[in-house]
Amino acid sequence: MKVASLNSNKLIEILEKKIPSILDDECLIKVHSCGVCSSDIYRGFDEGAYFYPLIMGHEFSGKIIKKGSSVNDFNISDNVCVFPLLPCFECDSCKTKDYVTCTNYKYYGSRNDGAFSEYIAVKSWNLIKIDESINMYDASFLEPLSVVVHGLKKLNLFNRNDLSNKKICLIGSGFLGLMMVEILINSFDFNEITLVDRNSFKLDYLDNKSLVKVVLDTDQEWNNYLKNNKNSFDIVFEMSGFNKNFVRSIELTKPKAEVLWLGNINDDLTIPKNTVSSILRKEINIIGTWNSNFKNDKDDWIYSLDLIKNKIVLPKKYVTNFINIEDLPKSIEMMFFHKIGKIRHNFIKYCVKFNED
Repeated sequence: MKVASLNSNKLIEILEKKIPSILDDECLIKVHSCGVCSSDIYRGFDEGAYFYPLIMGHEFSGKIIKKGSSVNDFNISDNVCVFPLLPCFECDSCKTKDYVTCTNYKYYGSRNDGAFSEYIAVKSWNLIKIDESINMYDASFLEPLSVVVHGLKKLNLFNRNDLSNKKICLIGSGFLGLMMVEILINSFDFNEITLVDRNSFKLDYLDNKSLVKVVLDTDQEWNNYLKNNKNSFDIVFEMSGFNKNFVRSIELTKPKAEVLWLGNINDDLTIPKNTVSSILRKEINIIGTWNSNFKNDKDDWIYSLDLIKNKIVLPKKYVTNFINIEDLPKSIEMMFFHKIGKIRHNFIKYCVKFNED
């Protein structure tokens, strides 16, 4: 089978390997497609790997072609996607089924080999069956969609009826940001949502009368915007991961506002004294969120599946680049150069396609 092997920092090679064997509690998955996450970019090109060689990739779907002797909940030929976090099942979080905060977890694609590979062995506990009515590309992105849903649940938005007059600002209209806005538009009756990004082409993916689109590409543009919009918003989402935007998200909030930090931060962050004072004086609520709930009473994956089934959001529409595995090394390199500002490359999401049958 073909795999994309990260053999050292900035060196991804396409290799032939044996199809993996499976344990009694595992299934062998023939991978259909696997999304490229921003974490894969930094893991591959910014010394972010825990070990080498590593097969990255954790946003994927596929078909079961073999199952272990103790697997009873799945059958050969089932379409599945994968919750990539492997809990320890022993820490305090795991004992209460809060696997998202497991203190000793493993992870397909970072601490274990992942799905930039034609086949992968996966614990049956981590599988979720996909209805045949769901497009397998959409299924591959159930993981990032569940991350978005988890963030919305952290703000308890789905259970609130006080949102119509709230002013919303979302910083960063990448793949997660666009899905977030689509859910907000289709699920709630907001008067206004402000969507901020440095790339105008991303903002063009969404068209709604309640959207205010703002392009801010430089520090000067941001400074000018903040002069007129400080203390303006009830809810601010930081989705970009750019370190300066975490401070900006605080400056944009009204008193008693809520801030959700969801973006994976790209560099160290220094919070100025005045900003900390504004947090205290405005009494804002800053909420951090990471990953998603799975197999508990707060399961974000079931909720995300329903969003896809009901066509509230279809993640595939935001994939700008479908590539073969042979194209992955050069593609990740290009994305990394874009992230560090060496080149400007218009993309939202890359997806490696393997088997479309």
